[in-house]
Amino acid sequence: MSTRIVAALTVVALVLAAPLPVLAFVIQSGETITIGETLRDDLYAAGETVLVTGAGTVDGDVAAAARSIAIGGKVTGGVLAAGQDVRIGGIIGRTVRAAGQSINIVGTVGIDVIVAAEEISVPQQVRIGRDLLAAGQEVRVAGDIGRYARIVGDTVVIGGKIGKGLRVDARRLTILPAARINGDVRYSAEEPIDVRPGAQITGRLERVPRPPQPEYLVYGMPIDFLLRVWEGAGLLLVGLVVVTLAPQGSREVTQSVLRRFPHSILTGFILLVVVPFVALALAITLIGIPLAVAVMLLLAAAVYPSQMFVATAIGRVLLSPIGRRKVRPVSIHLMVTIGTLILALLFSIPFGWLVRLLAMVLGAGALGLTVWRSLGGWKKIGARLPLPVLLAPPKGPTR
Repeated sequence: MSTRIVAALTVVALVLAAPLPVLAFVIQSGETITIGETLRDDLYAAGETVLVTGAGTVDGDVAAAARSIAIGGKVTGGVLAAGQDVRIGGIIGRTVRAAGQSINIVGTVGIDVIVAAEEISVPQQVRIGRDLLAAGQEVRVAGDIGRYARIVGDTVVIGGKIGKGLRVDARRLTILPAARINGDVRYSAEEPIDVRPGAQITGRLERVPRPPQPEYLVYGMPIDFLLRVWEGAGLLLVGLVVVTLAPQGSREVTQSVLRRFPHSILTGFILLVVVPFVALALAITLIGIPLAVAVMLLLAAAVYPSQMFVATAIGRVLLSPIGRRKVRPVSIHLMVTIGTLILALLFSIPFGWLVRLLAMVLGAGALGLTVWRSLGGWKKIGARLPLPVLLAPPKGPTR
């Protein structure tokens, strides 16, 4: 069964099985998306810039993917954000989950903050209701953390109030004079901790030694290296098989990766967020458990291999100057090979898991978007399938 057929079955299963409340959200895409008024629903947004102004209110959750994301208004639910520059301000009712190059938390968060980025900043006047979980190259925390802070990074600077305890794994840890930590500080660092005069720690200050990391060798080579080689070879094999069996479909999905980047990211987010909820809803009943397992297996079978479409897009971009000087176009098999090699190298860098996550979201979204367009969208699918009344396309001319 080809990847395209698997993706088509996943989309059909999603449409047939999803309860109406799961599909209640607002989707927006474009170069710049601005919310400056009250939106009484969940917001899924993808584009170059996503902005919720100070006057804007989202009565629900926000899921955004863009180069620049700025939230300055009120969000009653949680925030899921992925972008190069992410700035979360205003008032967030629940949990913030974000990944990017630079993340700034400058507002009030009701529950937890879970972030991963190269640079993370939580300045003064910021209030986080419960816990902070952060992983980054440089992490600076000067705000008020209600309970615990768990931080992993290279350079970590603490200058705020932490309610119950601090745990840090870093190369260098600095605690500034303004820090107020009500609880124990447990840290693991290559350099001695730098506690500035005036800092207050009510509990114990404990340095936890880093346990030696055993290195497992297979035929004299580290097992991590072999696993990366195996993963790259697997993706390459899947890519070569798919482009050989379905060259035209592979080109269409690659076009979606390059030309419909924001829409592909948004579609991938929807697939990875909505489908597990559908499977969970199905698993509530005994009869629905096998169908829930099948849905999740279909999702896994479509999402992970779809990275090969991102690899093909990378190869196409790199080889496009060569293709212009040749009479015949560059082989798509060469595009897959070059792109997979580049992608495997990116997986091995620090925070390579972010690259892998982005590749899976983008690839799955492009695949789902291409299948959806090939099936004709809502109108044709609604005419073929017994959709619920509220989801079926209207009959007759619309006014």
